[in-house]
Amino acid sequence: MEKSPEDSLKISCEELGETLIKQQGMTFKFKNVEGRFIHTFIAGKLLSKIGLTPEIVIGRELGEILPAEIAKNKESFYREAWEGKEDITYESELNGVYYLASLQPIRQFGKVIEVIASCVDITERKKAEEELRATKELLESVIKNSADSICVTDTEGKVIRVNDAFERIYGWSEKELIGKQLPSIPENIYDSLVEICKPVLTGKESSISLETIRKRKDGELIHVFLTLSPIKDARNVVVALTGITRDITERKKSEEFFRKADKLNVVGQLAAGLAHEIRNPLASLRGFLQLIMSCHMGKAEYFDIMISEIDRINSIVNELLIISKPHETSFRKNNIGMILRSVVTLLEAQAALNNIQFHVEMKDNIPLIESSEIEIKQVFVNILKNAIEAMQNGGIIRIKAVVQKDNLLIRFIDQGSGINESVIPRLGEPFFTTKDNGTGLGLMMCYKIINDHKGWIHINSVVNKGTTIDVILPYHE
Repeated sequence: MEKSPEDSLKISCEELGETLIKQQGMTFKFKNVEGRFIHTFIAGKLLSKIGLTPEIVIGRELGEILPAEIAKNKESFYREAWEGKEDITYESELNGVYYLASLQPIRQFGKVIEVIASCVDITERKKAEEELRATKELLESVIKNSADSICVTDTEGKVIRVNDAFERIYGWSEKELIGKQLPSIPENIYDSLVEICKPVLTGKESSISLETIRKRKDGELIHVFLTLSPIKDARNVVVALTGITRDITERKKSEEFFRKADKLNVVGQLAAGLAHEIRNPLASLRGFLQLIMSCHMGKAEYFDIMISEIDRINSIVNELLIISKPHETSFRKNNIGMILRSVVTLLEAQAALNNIQFHVEMKDNIPLIESSEIEIKQVFVNILKNAIEAMQNGGIIRIKAVVQKDNLLIRFIDQGSGINESVIPRLGEPFFTTKDNGTGLGLMMCYKIINDHKGWIHINSVVNKGTTIDVILPYHE
């Protein structure tokens, strides 16, 4: 027996009602009754999740169901939908459950007679978003506050992101670098670094660490420890590269300092034995040579040359003895500024003969430093004499004394022939010299004296432009 249209419609309505009740989300409707938005229908499993029932909702407006602030916020969306605006959506939360509601006006003869809303549970999505947000904030905090420089580039080497430490170490800001190639890689190591990066860029290596050299914005070269890591997308394709660098320049300086100190110790031990063995025969030779000279035997000019050479050997032996012998230096508080001025006065005549002028920049607040006046004078004399000898065409030697935190910096800047960058690390080594008649012992002595004063010497030089020597002496208030 065929069902009547009325029966079919009834069955369809029952099935629809059952479907709406069993849906995972929630469907509700409301009408505007004398300016109040009254709910006329609600169903779905989401309803119980948020702690409501049809009995609580149907026949009531928002203010009777929800807290006033939430109700007021939702009512603005209800009003927009009732005024005919399509596809109104909003997110809401109740009892720890987040859901997304979509409002759609129902029209009859062009007039809105009701609004229907469908809601879906987005709690898991919101939790994932929150976790992602927290993770992002954590990563941002790590990147921003890291003491190490962090730089992210694309696979072509163009900068995507740098952190604050990058600017502190290298001098370039993020604004200056975005979308550009890194300017901090010296040209002479660029090709080798590209070759090193290939395993990371192709994803064959998860990371690579190495010590290398980088260039600061001011042109200074610094030693860094670099770690390169790939950034991959969901398909495991490398899309970017992260470079984390730590400035190890001071560590390198310390290593070089101790390397030279070890050499000094070895030379000192050798010098002690050599000096005593050579000195006694030299004294005899010089005495007999003077005796022969007094008898007018031979040519006088030969004797003068022999005496001069013996005296030169003796001076080298004396320097070796000073280096080698263990002695306690008498330290007392000295005005380094006064010592420096006395050395300048001493050497002004020699400088003038070579068409050289001294320009001294020094304030009156130079602190008193525990030091040996004789030894500090020796250091200043050696440095200034080297500068004078390097300036064959004359010029100006600038001397600056600057008080820094816990240190006094004395800087000597000459306009001489300069020193090749490759040999600077060897300066201060015994018997290594860039002068035709030098021994290398003078500068080595300077290193030893400043080391005994718990300070250090730093040398920068450019060929044909000049050399800058920094003598740093620590002091305590």
